[in-house]
Amino acid sequence: MITSVEAQNRQGGRAGQFARLNLSEEQQAEITALRSEHYKEITPLRNKMAELRARERTLLSEESVDMKAVNKNIDEQTDLLNTTRKLQTKHQLAMRSHLTDEQLMQVQQRRQFAGRTGFHGKSGNRGNRGNRSFGGAGMGRGYRGI
Repeated sequence: MITSVEAQNRQGGRAGQFARLNLSEEQQAEITALRSEHYKEITPLRNKMAELRARERTLLSEESVDMKAVNKNIDEQTDLLNTTRKLQTKHQLAMRSHLTDEQLMQVQQRRQFAGRTGFHGKSGNRGNRGNRSFGGAGMGRGYRGI
């Protein structure tokens, strides 16, 4: 029988990161509650950011660009990003508060390893190597995105 922790571990990503910490059932419940609360807070903000970015693209695609409207949109994005970063930091600290010193040390060591190897995100991709629109990659010039 596979426990939820083992299943999360196989999935990788942040869920797997916490699964590898051998969390107690109490810690798992607390972290699940924190993540659910954070998801409810952050989802509307992410949706709003997507709307603002779409609006910016629309404003910039008009024949006569209204810089006042563009600047207002950029200011709204900046405010939203600020709010989002504060919520993410608050969430991160709340998550840490439920870990033991040994578990915190394991998290820190994994972050240091990820920073040294240049890996980003849960898929392990580095930089913009997979982004074909970046830097002319894939334009028949022999550039392979390396």
